[in-house]
Amino acid sequence: MPNRIRYIIADDDDLFRTLTLQYLNLIPDMECLGEFNDGLSAIAGIQNTHPDLIISDVEMPNLNGMQMVKSMSHIPLVIFISSHKQYAVDAFEVDAVDFLTKPIQPERLIKAIDKVRHLLDLKRTIQGHEGLKIENGDSFFIRENNAFVRIHFSDVNYIESLADFVSIYLLDGTKKTVLVSLKNLEIQLPSSLFIRISRTHIVNIHKISSLDSTMLHLGKIRLLIGKTYSEMVMQSVLGNAAIKRFI
Repeated sequence: MPNRIRYIIADDDDLFRTLTLQYLNLIPDMECLGEFNDGLSAIAGIQNTHPDLIISDVEMPNLNGMQMVKSMSHIPLVIFISSHKQYAVDAFEVDAVDFLTKPIQPERLIKAIDKVRHLLDLKRTIQGHEGLKIENGDSFFIRENNAFVRIHFSDVNYIESLADFVSIYLLDGTKKTVLVSLKNLEIQLPSSLFIRISRTHIVNIHKISSLDSTMLHLGKIRLLIGKTYSEMVMQSVLGNAAIKRFI
C-alpha cells in the first residue's frame, strides 16, 4: 500500500483554497493536516504537525509564502501556487518541487503530487543509508534501488538542488535523483571539474559552451548565474583563457 502524503495548505483566497482541496481529495493517499490563510499561522501549523508537504500560495498577508519557507530551518517539500508566473524563479531558488499557476489545472496538480510521492518514496527507501559515494578518481557512485551505480564525472552535465535531494542531469538526457544536499555534494565534488553557479545549480565546467555575467549555456540548456556567484564563475571558467584585444 502506498505511503500517505501528509500535507498542509496555505492560501488567503478561500475560493482557490477550497477548489485546490477538492482536487487533492480526489488523489489517493493524501491527508490534509490543516488549512491556513496566512504565512504566520501556517508556520505554527507546520511546527505542530510536521507535514511531508506544504502547498502554499505566494502572496499572503503577514508573511508571504517565500518568506514563510525561508524562515524555517527544516523545510518539508514545497509546491507553490500563484497567479503570477514571475514568482517561478524565486520558487525554485528555495528548492520548491513545483510551481503551479492559478487557475490550477487538475492534471498539473496530479503531476506535481507524483513528483512529491517519488521523492518521499526515495527518501523512505534509502533513509539511514548513504545516497552517494565519491571516489578519488574519475567517477562516483549513487544508490539506486538496493545497489550503487557508477557515474563518471565526464557524463554529468549539471546538478540541480531539490530540497534534501539533488537531480543529476546526464549528457544522455537521463536524470538521477539522489538523497544528498547540494551543499554537501559541492564539498565532495572536484572543484577542477565542477562549479556552483547559484543556490540551486552546479555545472560541469567542461560542458559550458558560452556564458556572460548572468547566464551560461550547456549546449541548448540555459542556466541563470546567481548575482553573488557571477564574479567567481567568470574568473573560474575564463581565468586567463579569454582572448585579449591588447597584450
